[in-house]
Amino acid sequence: MDTLRDRSNENRLEKEKGRRKALAVIAAVIAVTACVFIVYLIWNGIRTKQYTVYTEVESFARADSNNVEYKYYEGNLLKYSRDGAMGIGSDGTALWNGSYEMANPMVDVCGTYVAVADQGGKEVYVYNGSDDGTVLEMPLPVTMIKVASQGVVAVVLEDSGSNVVSLYNPYSSDEKLLVEVPSNVSEDGYPIDIALSADAKSLVTVYLAIKEGAQESNICFYNFSEVGQDKNRIVGGKTYKDSFAIGAEFVGNDSVCIFQENGFSLFSNMKKPEEVITETFEKEIVSSVYDDGYVGFLFAESEEGATHSLKLYNTSGKAVLDKTVDCEYNKVYMNKGEIIFLSDMSCKILRINGSEKLNCQFNVPMQYVFRAKGKELYYFIDDATITKAKLTEG
Repeated sequence: MDTLRDRSNENRLEKEKGRRKALAVIAAVIAVTACVFIVYLIWNGIRTKQYTVYTEVESFARADSNNVEYKYYEGNLLKYSRDGAMGIGSDGTALWNGSYEMANPMVDVCGTYVAVADQGGKEVYVYNGSDDGTVLEMPLPVTMIKVASQGVVAVVLEDSGSNVVSLYNPYSSDEKLLVEVPSNVSEDGYPIDIALSADAKSLVTVYLAIKEGAQESNICFYNFSEVGQDKNRIVGGKTYKDSFAIGAEFVGNDSVCIFQENGFSLFSNMKKPEEVITETFEKEIVSSVYDDGYVGFLFAESEEGATHSLKLYNTSGKAVLDKTVDCEYNKVYMNKGEIIFLSDMSCKILRINGSEKLNCQFNVPMQYVFRAKGKELYYFIDDATITKAKLTEG
């Protein structure tokens, strides 16, 4: 009898122990689920949080004329004009200062490197972010320039009946000319744009040609690694007969976008270019934007409550955003993964996920808005003042 009672007690204890374990597991699952849910709410709140005003952190006078232009410069600012260029730190102090005399300066930026050349001139100035720059003397007039992340410069030089695309290393102690890519205007067409990868190993040229009375666009892909050496550096090409190509931009070190009048093409694998997607739009493209990893297009929209529609693609050719936008703008561009719509008296910023980050009005006409170093910090540049400010909810 005692033995049966003991076994009964043991079974009861085992069942109680099992029940407690099950309750502990359930409690742990509930706790983990609650933590995940809370983290999701916080994360989602951050990625969808909307701001309407900003609070000044510091500001400084521009001390220049309205003929000066500004660009984003690795969390700082680049300003340039016909008589010089300067890197400006977040506190308004000069990072470097370069002087020149140009009638129509062309500027390209990659990382901390800046290249400047006068349209039709024969000098290219290269700044590395820490000194007053170096000068490259060209044998022919310069019509286009691009710079890579280590200072290598691609230039288009114009000659009668031909054009030359050349790569230079301004910091080489030996021969600064690295590569020459000659072309014939009557055969290849006239170069209207070039794109240089950040590592300077890939170059894309866009030519406009007239063949049998009709225009066509010729795209040529060059690679300067060991792959391109075996094929005279040409590793691919594409001809558009029904669509006019208007430009090219790298949207990643191994991805390039060919912009067309009514669409675009994405190519990857610059050692052996592969067409990822070609998209033709029925609506007229009003504006295009691009950034590392993305390319987007804006179209006029007649839908009530919307002025534009926006389509954004990643480098795999997938449409990651398709939405209507209600705002008028003078400038639209991507800056550090955000789409900035800017008019004189207002600014709207969209995130990649389509949520609205900033929608604010200005008291004075604003010329530029760029990201600054730090969480939710931006530069707001009007005709007299540069203000570094933090976004606030109002």
